[in-house]
Amino acid sequence: MSDGREIVVQALVETASRYGFRGVRATNFYREWPETICLLNLQKSSWGPQFYMNAAVWFTRLGKERRPKEYNCHIRWRVNSQMEDEQSEAFTGALDLDHPMPDDHRYSLIKDGVDEYGFGLLARCETEQAALRVADECEPQVMVALVARKQEKAG
Repeated sequence: MSDGREIVVQALVETASRYGFRGVRATNFYREWPETICLLNLQKSSWGPQFYMNAAVWFTRLGKERRPKEYNCHIRWRVNSQMEDEQSEAFTGALDLDHPMPDDHRYSLIKDGVDEYGFGLLARCETEQAALRVADECEPQVMVALVARKQEKAG
């Protein structure tokens, strides 16, 4: 078994490329459209060898960011928040490098999770309207900035 981090990154890199996302420092994966910038972020815990995966959407009309930080985006969610309890628990375990697990199993759990609930959902967010529809479908585990909702009502 490896230390696990390279397995996490490998699963992200391979899945990201299938959806047209490009990695920046193996922790942020971006895809740009005219109305949105979508991001999947690999976050390291401050307390140990655990990781979290965050998905986010930036509305280009509301700011000129090219590489927005996940925590500043207009729509945000933790990837495992969209999963059923059992899958979320397994995914979280795969991202916890203290949790012993064969590399191939860790890789498979991570790849399957980000495929459906990370990059898969983000790939549907090509426009503001589409991103807000995804956020509505995934409520209540998705944070939508008030400014995005105001723009939706105004538009």
